[in-house]
Amino acid sequence: MSLPRRPALDVISHSPEQTRSIGALLGRSLERGSLVLLGGMIGVGKTTLAQGIARGLRVDTDVLSPTFTLVTEHDGLDPHDRPVRIYHIDLYRIEDEDDLLSFGFEEYLADPDGITIVEWPERAGSMLPPGHLYIEINTVADTKRSIAFSPRDERYRPVIEGLRREMAGARG
Repeated sequence: MSLPRRPALDVISHSPEQTRSIGALLGRSLERGSLVLLGGMIGVGKTTLAQGIARGLRVDTDVLSPTFTLVTEHDGLDPHDRPVRIYHIDLYRIEDEDDLLSFGFEEYLADPDGITIVEWPERAGSMLPPGHLYIEINTVADTKRSIAFSPRDERYRPVIEGLRREMAGARG
């Protein structure tokens, strides 16, 4: 995975609930086949943002960190109110790319009708496709986080522009 280029959008979240709200705004605009990669140190809020994305996709089950199960699957609704499967993958315990083959990582990424969220994507190395939305979360203060959105495919540019408009409208 290449390092993030300059983000298309940077935002500050002041609380876990605000991080979930930002994720929900994002989730409401993700189309089938989307791949969202969540980077950042341990405990920074990757799962919190994933919970928000799931909220935006109208998942009605608890979204918890799949650190020990590696993958959890959830049913939701896409922006067109069609059923969609959300795959939440946590690669924290993965030590090398060969470990990804043990649970079908490539199949999750290849589902054109699903939406895949990956925590700790750097552990997947060369197995990640070049087209994705990379989100880096960093600690600014105790509950304050910076969230940087970097689309790595043209299909995510409208998603980021929509998110920018939604967030600007929320401030107004």
